[in-house]
Amino acid sequence: MEFQQFTSEYVQRLTSGDSETERHFTDYFGELLLIKLRRGVRCPQSVEDIRQETFLRVFRALRNGRGLTSPEKLGAFVYGVCNNVLSEHYRTASRHAPPPERGIDPPQPGPDPEAEFVNEERKRWVHQILEKLPANDRQILRLIFLEEIEKDEVCRICHVDRNYL
Repeated sequence: MEFQQFTSEYVQRLTSGDSETERHFTDYFGELLLIKLRRGVRCPQSVEDIRQETFLRVFRALRNGRGLTSPEKLGAFVYGVCNNVLSEHYRTASRHAPPPERGIDPPQPGPDPEAEFVNEERKRWVHQILEKLPANDRQILRLIFLEEIEKDEVCRICHVDRNYL
């Protein structure tokens, strides 16, 4: 590949949308960008996306009249734009990177061990308190809360009035 010296006429034709100049530009820099990008980007589709985005941004900058101060710096300008696009690609890829294969284990389905421990602790505490109560009161609480029997029925079974409950 022969290196090209860029002139103000070349940049002017490129800016005005001359198809032959655009074709030369994309062929020339397409090869160079391909060499540059293959070193750091693994996915061929990403390489092509970065190349196309680089060309798009260069054409926009040239046609908007910003970005290029002297025609002999066209190569440096293209590489600078490519570096910016490449940096954006890396930032986006790192944001959406898959979790490591041997990283954090997903939670296992089923009950939470901490919640089970707390529930068991509460059950022991309730049983200790119930053991201190008289037998009739224990039976009333068991019928109301565990067996869910109507309160009037509990009063009849335990021979207590409703005010006692």
